[in-house]
Amino acid sequence: MVRRHHLIKYWFLVQILLACVNKPRYEGMEVDREMAAKDAKELYKAGEKKLGTDEKVFVQIFSERSRAHLVAINTCYHDMYGGSLKKAVKKETSGLFKSALLTILQCAENPAKYFAKVLHKSMAGLGTDDTTLIRVIVTRTEIDMQYIKAEYHKKYKKSLNDAVHSETSGHYQTFLLSLLGPNH
Repeated sequence: MVRRHHLIKYWFLVQILLACVNKPRYEGMEVDREMAAKDAKELYKAGEKKLGTDEKVFVQIFSERSRAHLVAINTCYHDMYGGSLKKAVKKETSGLFKSALLTILQCAENPAKYFAKVLHKSMAGLGTDDTTLIRVIVTRTEIDMQYIKAEYHKKYKKSLNDAVHSETSGHYQTFLLSLLGPNH
C-alpha cells in the first residue's frame, strides 16, 4: 500500500511536467476574459467545490494556458469566489504537485520576484547551492536579469551583485558577476 501511495503522490507531478514540456501554448499577452472566467470556474469545480480534487483539470489548465492567461484566471477566481487561486492550490493539492503548481503561478504573476527568491534561497544559510545559483543566472541573464536584480534589492535590501560577491570567489565569482553586469 505504501508503494501505491508513493506512485500516486508522484503521478500528478509527472503529469504536469510532461504536459508543460509537450503541450504547445500561446505565450502572448492577449487574454480572452471569458475563457479566463470559464477556467476559473473549472478550477473551482475541480477543487474547492468538491470533496477531493480533480488534479487532471489543474494539469490541463496550468500546462496549456499562457502566463498572462493564468494571471487573468487568478483575478477571475478571486472576483468570483473571494479567495486567491494560490490559496486554493495550497488547500487542494499537496507535495511536489502543489510546489509545481505554485511555481507556475508565481512565475506567471512575477517571474523576476520568483527568481529573486530562488537566488536568495540558493545563497542563504551555510554554504551555497551552486547548481541553482549558476542555473538561474545563466538562464535568465539575457531574459530578465535586470528585473530580477531590482526585485532582489527591493526584497532583501542588498544588491544581487553584492550577495553573489560575498558568497563566491575566484574565477567562479568573476564569471557570475560578469553575467550579472554592472551593479546599479
